[in-house]
Amino acid sequence: MEKQTTIASCLFLLYIATFTVAEVLEAHHHLHQHNSHGSVKLFIFGDSYVDTGNIRKSVSPSWKEPYGITFPGKPAGRFSNGRVLTDYIASFLGIRSPVPYALRKFVKKSKLESGMNFAFGGTGVFDTLVSGPNLTTQIDFFEHLLQQKVYVKNDVVNSSIALVSIAGNDYAAHFGRPGHDTKDLAMFTKSIIKQLTVDLKRIHNLGVQKIAVTTIEPLGCLPGITSSLSYQNCNEFANMASMFHNQILLQKLEELNKEIKNSAFVDLDLYNAFISAVKPQKHHQGYSTFQINTLKPCCVGVSNEYSCGSVDQTGAKKYIVCDNPDVSFFWDMVHPSQNGWHEVYATIKPSLHQLYL
Repeated sequence: MEKQTTIASCLFLLYIATFTVAEVLEAHHHLHQHNSHGSVKLFIFGDSYVDTGNIRKSVSPSWKEPYGITFPGKPAGRFSNGRVLTDYIASFLGIRSPVPYALRKFVKKSKLESGMNFAFGGTGVFDTLVSGPNLTTQIDFFEHLLQQKVYVKNDVVNSSIALVSIAGNDYAAHFGRPGHDTKDLAMFTKSIIKQLTVDLKRIHNLGVQKIAVTTIEPLGCLPGITSSLSYQNCNEFANMASMFHNQILLQKLEELNKEIKNSAFVDLDLYNAFISAVKPQKHHQGYSTFQINTLKPCCVGVSNEYSCGSVDQTGAKKYIVCDNPDVSFFWDMVHPSQNGWHEVYATIKPSLHQLYL
């Protein structure tokens, strides 16, 4: 019981690279094949793994130092020291990262041509413990823009791709609410997938022809959980919850593709990408070899009452940043670093080619 309580507490924490020339050329080659009518549009739905600046500055550490120190060089709303999954997928498509929905009225209209990012950190398929638009509401925002002719539906049909990355915060909220435990986890997972299916079909019905859907990460490997294990091992019980979620999700995506045809839904396997990346890795520096603990976050609070980005009442920093974020997989207790996301991107990249089929 104590073990399950620890896991629930850690899950609760969930809510609280430059690209090579070859990659860019390859992206433009596929882009030309995919769409001869103009630039592809990318629409993002989800949580902090893909949010690039929607969450309010007043409630999120992603707008505070040291977030963004690698890219763009200052805090900009990304939950990382640099680029996140959205940025890498946009680069693969040969476009700039879509403008965050919250900033749509403050940029030139030309910057909306690449699509829009509706993802908000801390949100989920359902309402979570963080105040923010759930997935259904994010899709409402998209539909309103279509109604307002910000995007013409014919253009969306001809040249759009959606990325949906969400659900980790649903589990954090589930375990963070009184009275919920592991007994009803299977039923809760099925309810998440049922609603997610409704939302995915709705995105497709609004005109988006290709929709990339991420599996959820191995929750048991997040630093918020592995901290209790001195960052030495992943928690297998929490990872089993992720695997169960992903198994049902993949079955549902397969059913949707049979129903809709044209392979409208493409799965991006974040789970195995994370697992592959957090295996013990050896790095070389001069004549010496050192091993990186990939489960340990780069940026942490100086004590349990603080976290990455925390300051005290005098403004003094209450966090520590590792010496070399470029070799860290995790940035903070939940989120990968830019290096981490680049490793994930490299693993899921073959699946991205399916977006052009």
